[in-house]
Amino acid sequence: MMAAILKHWREAATLLLVSKSRKIVPNLVNGGGMQLEGVTSELSEFNYKILMLKRSAKSKFMPDVYVFPGGIAEDADFSTEWLDLYKKFGASECHELLTSLKVAGEGPPMFSRPRSPEFEQIPSELAFRICAIRETFEESGVLIARTFEDKSGLKNNFPQQPVSGTSYHLDSDEWRKRVDKNPAEFIVMCRTLNVIPDVWSLSEWSNWLTPTTLSTNAKKSGRRYDTAFFLCVLDHLPKAVHDDKETVHLQWAAPDTLLSVYNKHKGGLAPPQVYEVCRLLNFQNIENLQQFAWERAMEKRVAQYFPVVVLCEDGIIVVYPGDELYPTDPDRVGENPPISLQCSIAELPDKYPVMNRMLVSGPHSVNTSAGDGQVIPDFHHETLSDMASSKL
Repeated sequence: MMAAILKHWREAATLLLVSKSRKIVPNLVNGGGMQLEGVTSELSEFNYKILMLKRSAKSKFMPDVYVFPGGIAEDADFSTEWLDLYKKFGASECHELLTSLKVAGEGPPMFSRPRSPEFEQIPSELAFRICAIRETFEESGVLIARTFEDKSGLKNNFPQQPVSGTSYHLDSDEWRKRVDKNPAEFIVMCRTLNVIPDVWSLSEWSNWLTPTTLSTNAKKSGRRYDTAFFLCVLDHLPKAVHDDKETVHLQWAAPDTLLSVYNKHKGGLAPPQVYEVCRLLNFQNIENLQQFAWERAMEKRVAQYFPVVVLCEDGIIVVYPGDELYPTDPDRVGENPPISLQCSIAELPDKYPVMNRMLVSGPHSVNTSAGDGQVIPDFHHETLSDMASSKL
């Protein structure tokens, strides 16, 4: 048995790594299809940037697009040795951490489903946070970890207040290469360097399951993923370098800058990234984003976002949880034909006004959430004024 492999998909973790910055002129690096053309004189409204990585054109899943760092979970992420390491770091800090992981109740299936005995000793909420940190380290070189002596923010604040992430600088790429080759080396590295993955700073943000019908690349390659999205706030901009294998380009960009370029080039971002970056448009200040993410995670668990295809008389839409067209028991395997409606796309808002949906080859229409306390993405932001002509 493998810890995170199911019959129809694999489980994975992704990290929205945001770093505080001044509200300055956007400064995206030229190249990689994301060069900033025509908007270099605009000031960003946001005082933070997001780490984005461009996947290789040779990737079998979502090639040649920008994504947040992350990847598939490994057995090593579920090792009971991690619990021993966290207890060694501090018994009270470990207890507070483990208690906080489920303070809002049981999460979606990837967190709450039973696993084989060798992988059920460590909470899935902890294992996927470790996975997100490990994958971010492998792909960008940014290690979200603190030394064993650094308990800043944990003694008096956690979990009453959010904790900012800590990045640990390594002078060479030796450990990065070793971890990339063998995920089990990650805990060896932590023991050797006397550091601990800073999971205290990660807030549960969202959960996306690859759809069955529209995911052409996924269907051809047999790759589908149930992915936990976490958010981590840093008060500094760490050095980051793409790995030049899975990822071929790296940049830090403010949400409005990122979407301006996406809109101009009619693509370049994976669909979940578009949706999540549009959520971030609700927060111009990183302090407000961090406070919201922490409070939401303490009160409610995320809902699983599994896009469902709906056929209309003149086109196709995709619906998300919260939409009144979203089925009570969606077909996550793809055994049944898509839902079909006897109406046009133009008639949908009047017939079914509670919306969390996307028109294929067109814009999103969202006026409700999935009920998990998340904010509604701002698809009406001035950055996206001509989004209707973009292909999502």
